[in-house]
Formats: sequence, structure tokens, C-alpha cells
Amino acid sequence: MRLSRIGEFANECWMNIPNHFPYFYLDAFVIMPNHVHGIVIIEKSCAVETRHAVETRHALSLPQSQNSKPPHPRFRNQGKNTISAMTGSFKSAVTKYCNENKLPFGWQSRFHDHIIRDKQEFHRIRNYIINNPANWKEDRFHS
Repeated sequence: MRLSRIGEFANECWMNIPNHFPYFYLDAFVIMPNHVHGIVIIEKSCAVETRHAVETRHALSLPQSQNSKPPHPRFRNQGKNTISAMTGSFKSAVTKYCNENKLPFGWQSRFHDHIIRDKQEFHRIRNYIINNPANWKEDRFHS
């Protein structure tokens, strides 16, 4: 994949994520002309460690036990060490760069996240990301 000027800056920002989020480690990723795919590994829970659970935070993905507190409001600020915060920071940095350099650019308003639960799924998703540029011509947004 040949990166545009915006793509090169987005790549630089992505590679700097661990400098701003110390428990986040980057695995496979690719910057496509109209989207980004990446695997982020969270080594240590940045939230209160009660069960060593991993959550996407904004979607409240884990089932609640009978003894647990009621879930947080859906749109509450979940803190600085979350996937939402990391994604927001990444998108904000790229947007700021584009605005400062008068480059036309815009993100979709949301992002999709997924908890990878086992090695088989990890390898399937990693291969999908690695092979995504080779499949670009079949993408519905390719022109």
C-alpha cells in the first residue's frame, strides 16, 4: 500500500501509540486509503483489577454477574487508558495535522473494536490485516 501524505502521518501517529499509552502494544496493522486495521494488545488492565477482565468499555461487552454493580452509563468518559481514549487521540492527532496543513480529510464518527479471545482468532484476524492491501481492488469503496 502506497501511503499518501496523510497516510504517512497516520502511520507515524500509530507507531507512537505505545509512547502515550504504556500498556498498549501494537501488532499487525495497515493503513488503507479509507480505513485503518490494527491489533492492539493491552498487557495490563488500566482499570481497577477485580477479575483481570478485558472490556471494550464503551460497549460494556462483558456479562454482568448477579453481585456486580449496575453498568456505567453508556456514554460516560471511561478514562485515559482505554481503547476509546487511544482511538480518539489517534484520530484527533491526524485530524489536527490535516487541518493545520489544509489537507481535506475526515473520519467516520465511530470505530469498530473487537476482543480477540483465542490464538486461532488472533491468527485469522492478523492474516486478514496483513492481506488487506492485496484485496483492496475488491473493496466496495475502491474506485
